[in-house]
Amino acid sequence: MSAVFVSLSLCLSAGVTLAADLPVDVAAFVEERQQCDHFRGEEAYDEARAAEINKALDRYCSGTDARLAKLKAKYSKGPATAVTALDEFEDRIE
Repeated sequence: MSAVFVSLSLCLSAGVTLAADLPVDVAAFVEERQQCDHFRGEEAYDEARAAEINKALDRYCSGTDARLAKLKAKYSKGPATAVTALDEFEDRIE
């Protein structure tokens, strides 16, 4: 059990370091797009949940295709942390 905790702690620490190494606009995009991707994978098991998911998709996903393209163009020459973070996302989800 402690090995799992140590591994999780290391992963969380790495994520914090990565976010600290990202330009502010990229870090904000990554946070928002991760929320978008989370809700894209959620199951709408009833009407209330479907409405909640759709509201979250509108909030977190709308406009992200264009923002991702713009950020990729802006940071195409670096820093490498920005390029790597942005390359993790699908170009077209909307």
